[in-house]
Amino acid sequence: MTPLRYLTGMSSAKRWSPADLNIVIARVAPDVLALLADGVPRSEATIVAVLAGRHLKQDVRRTVMRLAVTEQLVQIGGRYSLPAAEAEPG
Repeated sequence: MTPLRYLTGMSSAKRWSPADLNIVIARVAPDVLALLADGVPRSEATIVAVLAGRHLKQDVRRTVMRLAVTEQLVQIGGRYSLPAAEAEPG
């Protein structure tokens, strides 16, 4: 009998629950933010390579994506950096 995943086009890759994703991002985000704290914009590939010894590649990519979507990172010209600090009124 043919496994159902072949009939439906589903892969056997791990399915991520929102809780799983949040745990991974909470673990990886501090290292991504610390890496970019020096103000030097870096590509996603560079961020992944630098953090390769500490985190899985796909975990770093998911974290960079989440940080960009939540505007904790800014992407300009294919490179990520921390957003510019906003001046306080007054």
